[in-house]
Amino acid sequence: MPARRHRLIPVLPVAAVAALLALTSCGSSSDGDATGAGQPGGTLRIAADADPGCLDPQQTGQLQTLDITRGLVDSLTDQDPKTGAIVPWLAQSWTISPDARKFTFTLRSGATFSDGTPVDGQAVKASFDRLSKLPPNGAPAYIKGYTGTTVTDATHVTVGFTQPNAQFLQATSTTGFGILSVATASKPLAARCRGQIIGSGPFVLKNYTPNRSATITKRAGYGWPSSRAVNKGQAHLDTVAFTFVAEDGARTGALRSGQADVGEAIQPSDQAQFTDGGSARLLLAAAPGLVPPLSLNHRGILADEKVRRALLIGVDRAALVSTVFNANYRPATSVLASTTPDYVNLADKLRFDPAQADRLLTEAGWVPGADGIRTNGGRRLSLTWLIPAPMPPADEAVQAQLRKRGVDLQLDAVPPAQYVARQSAGQFDLTAVAVTRADPDVLRNIFSTRGANLWHLTPSPLDGYLDAQAAATNPADRRTAVTNAVTWILDHADTVPLYEGSVVHGVSTKVRGLRLTASTQLDLHEASLG
Repeated sequence: MPARRHRLIPVLPVAAVAALLALTSCGSSSDGDATGAGQPGGTLRIAADADPGCLDPQQTGQLQTLDITRGLVDSLTDQDPKTGAIVPWLAQSWTISPDARKFTFTLRSGATFSDGTPVDGQAVKASFDRLSKLPPNGAPAYIKGYTGTTVTDATHVTVGFTQPNAQFLQATSTTGFGILSVATASKPLAARCRGQIIGSGPFVLKNYTPNRSATITKRAGYGWPSSRAVNKGQAHLDTVAFTFVAEDGARTGALRSGQADVGEAIQPSDQAQFTDGGSARLLLAAAPGLVPPLSLNHRGILADEKVRRALLIGVDRAALVSTVFNANYRPATSVLASTTPDYVNLADKLRFDPAQADRLLTEAGWVPGADGIRTNGGRRLSLTWLIPAPMPPADEAVQAQLRKRGVDLQLDAVPPAQYVARQSAGQFDLTAVAVTRADPDVLRNIFSTRGANLWHLTPSPLDGYLDAQAAATNPADRRTAVTNAVTWILDHADTVPLYEGSVVHGVSTKVRGLRLTASTQLDLHEASLG
């Protein structure tokens, strides 16, 4: 991705909010058109960068899925993207036990799913029960230790955990924790991926054609948006039409020509076209959480820590950002982005040192070959980089840098659905998984051996640090555990952080009220056409 990013963001402390707002003020509009709603009705045409492959937000955190399904499902809570505050949505209030093991929600009355059934305690229970049984990758990881949901009555539920789970409240604001109907919980997972989900959101799914398009339409009578919403009723737009356009230049061209109203994931080389006050502007937000990395499979060649360490210090991050990106991006200085709570600057551990990288590879038995690629016992130092199409230009730049160290990176770009399947099967040496969430608990989702463990790490003290930060109710204790975890990850080269990214979309000036949520997804409920 940029790596494909899972967007989950908890409460930001004041310092992180300030840093985030400083970044998002770069370029053109970062928070949509503030001139008010346009005319009701019409179709918003979005050129999306890829087919999501699955429309069930419980099963995938792919940003393409969440941009569509955020309009289909409501969550118990919402998060203010400017202050980080967690505010009411389907839940009008809540209490948390002192040990952060029980969360009691009082639901608002009157909300219904698109099939007419009520949004009640049984629906909350069914949603969370089903979520807890899914593989712990993405949203299911944040309900780990779930003991069940107790339904007191239609509007009161208590969610319990075996251990403190302080990050859970924020998780309830995300699309992956959106409340689905009781009927949805029992549907086959494959059917849900095809769009057979029933939510209570301001839109309903009209159709989904894989590798081509998805269309959502306004739900008549909707009237229970987030408490922070300006629009308290149904959506302004009649229809939102997503067309999947993998080629970067084609999305930019569609926006420039007026064939699309929104072009998603505008690449750095094209962003300047939309900063001149013309027919389109930029909608952008810095991305806290796990920075775009090289995610390393700890089997095969990369089981050798010396080889991993060579990759870690063999990438010139400053050169990468200056040649491929622009001011909306920064070289990574840690595993976490600098806008993430409890971030610590560990840039010294990421300092570019080509001579030391070469020494490490030689010590590991990899010596330069005739064509410059290192070999060991006749085996080339060739690594397969599994990439979800479309392939970002940064990947080729990283490939060129590491070739100078004698590493042959084979770039293997595949459709997102195939990417997920091959990643789950461990059919790669490297991938690039970034997770957008302004909470350090994102580390546990990616690096704990007690979860999905896609990178095949071996159990270590890191697991204890990750569990400790998730359970800590004292801020100082949590900060210490996070620092210990990030330090361990870099000291053992368990990943190769690359850069701090931004979500950047191009938006026609005739579009009004379109903003990004705290989780950097499109907020379509407020959008309209001028």
